[in-house]
Amino acid sequence: MNFSELPASKVWAPLRYKGESFAEVWFKPEGQPFALTFRIPQTSFQIPGMDQLLTTENLLKAVAIPAEEVESWGYGDASHSGTHVSHPEMRQPLTPLPSDVTHLNVYIHLKPPSQAVVPLERHEPEIPFAKWQGLEARWNTLLGLEVVIDTLRLRMEGLRGEMETALNKSLAGDEKVHAMNADVAQWNKAKSRGRYVLPKVKEFIHRATWAMGAPERKKLDELFKNHTRPQILVSQFDRVHQEIEHLFKDRQILSAQGVTSYQDCKSSLADIQGALRTLQSNAQRKRVAARAKGKSF
Repeated sequence: MNFSELPASKVWAPLRYKGESFAEVWFKPEGQPFALTFRIPQTSFQIPGMDQLLTTENLLKAVAIPAEEVESWGYGDASHSGTHVSHPEMRQPLTPLPSDVTHLNVYIHLKPPSQAVVPLERHEPEIPFAKWQGLEARWNTLLGLEVVIDTLRLRMEGLRGEMETALNKSLAGDEKVHAMNADVAQWNKAKSRGRYVLPKVKEFIHRATWAMGAPERKKLDELFKNHTRPQILVSQFDRVHQEIEHLFKDRQILSAQGVTSYQDCKSSLADIQGALRTLQSNAQRKRVAARAKGKSF
């Protein structure tokens, strides 16, 4: 079956090797008609010999998609697109996951069917100017939503750095000796929540970066860069309109995810920092009291 004829996934579908599930796939995530996502659990990298088989090319083979149909792909902080896509890179084993990440997501964008504007023919009229204005207005609204997403991304880049610093913070020698058990427990509890929130922040940053370079988005951007109205036929209008709506829905979902992740991360970071301040303050008072008691003897 042609990829364009596949229905969008509603649940993750397992991929199996010798009867064992090693990854999952999701077709056309969140309205992206030429995309799919693979999700590989941490445990798959620990299966003897599996780490060498986990390549982008093998994942595509598992769902019967030729590597030649890929326009761009990426995972973690790495991405490849356009002329950077090469078969040797696709054959390289995927980088193993850090210990604090439960799944590795591999994002694939396929080459869409030819979307070149068909030359204007006499028997098919160009779309009315008012209709073009409506389409252009919708595109500008989408661009405004992308500004919001990019602003969230920049803020979360800073928050991610602060969170990683807070999670890696160690107590000084005196603090370890005088810290109260209840304070240490509260601090560790706050850090546990931070370790749960941080992967979501990284996921949003990656998706926000990827979204701006999606092939279908680049083609629409080229279309609307012209200051004059391009020659779009009536038969093409519905397709262009549908592509914009797909992107708009995706950006709405991504924006909502970003707001939630940002608020969760900011709240979690505040809890960690607050718990640490309380711990340090109580440890300092306990240390001073111990010294005063020693002098009295």
